Amino acid sequence: MLFLIWQHYQGLNQISTRPIDSDTLSARSSSDTTALTVQPSEFEPQKSIPFVPNPRSKERAVKDVPNAMEPFISSIVKTSLYFVNDVLSPSEFALMGHRAQILHTWLEARPSFDLQLSPSQLHLLDDHIERAILSLFPFVRNPTKPKEMRPFSTLRQTWKNGSRGIVIIANKENLKYVTHVTKNIRFVLNSSLPIEIAHAGDEGLDEGRRSFIAHIADNVTCIDVTRLVDNKVIDLEKSGNGIRPFAALASTFEEVIVVDPLSVFLQDPEIILDTHSGYKETGALFFHDHLFGKGDWKLAHDFWHKTFKMHEPSPTLWSSKAYNEGWAEEMDTGVVVLDKRKLSALVGLLHVCWQNMKRVRKDYTFWFGDGDERNSWWMGFELTGTAYTWEGRYGGTIGWGGWQRGEAREGEEVWQGGKKKLWGKVCGNTKLHLDERDRPLWYNGGLPKNKEHDASVFEVPRHWIVDGKLQQGQREKGQLDCMVGDSVENLGAKEMKVLEESIELAKEMDGVTRMWYTQDGAPR
Repeated sequence: MLFLIWQHYQGLNQISTRPIDSDTLSARSSSDTTALTVQPSEFEPQKSIPFVPNPRSKERAVKDVPNAMEPFISSIVKTSLYFVNDVLSPSEFALMGHRAQILHTWLEARPSFDLQLSPSQLHLLDDHIERAILSLFPFVRNPTKPKEMRPFSTLRQTWKNGSRGIVIIANKENLKYVTHVTKNIRFVLNSSLPIEIAHAGDEGLDEGRRSFIAHIADNVTCIDVTRLVDNKVIDLEKSGNGIRPFAALASTFEEVIVVDPLSVFLQDPEIILDTHSGYKETGALFFHDHLFGKGDWKLAHDFWHKTFKMHEPSPTLWSSKAYNEGWAEEMDTGVVVLDKRKLSALVGLLHVCWQNMKRVRKDYTFWFGDGDERNSWWMGFELTGTAYTWEGRYGGTIGWGGWQRGEAREGEEVWQGGKKKLWGKVCGNTKLHLDERDRPLWYNGGLPKNKEHDASVFEVPRHWIVDGKLQQGQREKGQLDCMVGDSVENLGAKEMKVLEESIELAKEMDGVTRMWYTQDGAPR
């Protein structure tokens, strides 16, 4: 046991003494630069921490026990005080990841001390760990408990042991689509997973709408995220999709599937939790966006690569086509799957949430993320050294089309070689995602055929394609995006039945929710 604790201490030293490069120093404000040059002695405790053998321990108290334990505790106290006094600026994504890794080390080692330290030492240790967490991630404090001394521990205690469920992000604008996906999950796929409808206060979803949505299916509850995390540092009402990571953190579920209302499932989402090998291994499953807009997002890519100068990219990131080849987007956040029981995934989630605090998202996260939080997920996990899993392919398309014979058209020669041969095209404003068996699992885009043009028109998709080339339509003219390639597939009878039933239920719900919308589709 003592040897393992000493290993933790040595690992902490290796992390906390990592040099800060000149680029980072120049990017900091003058006050931050001053903080970095403060001598560690200024943060030393006033007196040494005496070692008091715990009478519950079955191990003998040996002479070298104080020497093994005291440096580790002193290091935590000193580093915690440093974190409190040296607040990072919103641009310091990599340094926040570095500090989160140190925090991970402490939390991972903490259970080892229960039988080795006295109650007073444990109290001191826990106090300083909580102080560090609160200084890095102030949103963990519950606003209804402003004097809570250990807000992070309190937050974790609200998660139901062994629970799993779905969190759907809701607001007044997307209420109709919330009903669509709820019916799709509960009544068509017959999923028994409990559902939480996450919203940002009454402004996000008023009492009348909450009462309605909670009664359209069994085991559906509404959670006000503004009452579960400290909204003063987030401003969730104006965060848009930035609410998603906070909803995941605040949810009572330990295993959580965060779902956008425009997502449509073709299989019971619980299958992901039960069978996906990558999710089981890492506790985090992310889905790729389409590959499009190569070279169009140079500003964002420059920011990514500058940020990762301080962090050695993982093999997962090195395999990214978007990151390495310059495609516009990496991630589709229509579905995000997390296991908060895994400490690594939890620490990664904290970094994602930090990126979506008001002061960070305004100038950085949303600025470099096309106005939402999609890139903060993989960046948060990457920068904290947290393992995560991508689906096996980049986003495909589900919709209407099929095989055709003829000359390759402009832009399609990369697939057809300019020859007369069979080629395929599938059109739809959708992003399709497959399971590990390469069968359709879910897609983003909603049940209407072309919601931007006329959200009242529905048609059951017939075909799907992956690994093709995306041709973006002019949506302002009612055009659909199309994907061209040589891997067009027909939807199976079971998948068609799921979509037919989901569309019928969506039409029924649209008739009910119409009272909350004006004729032009704006919420009343």
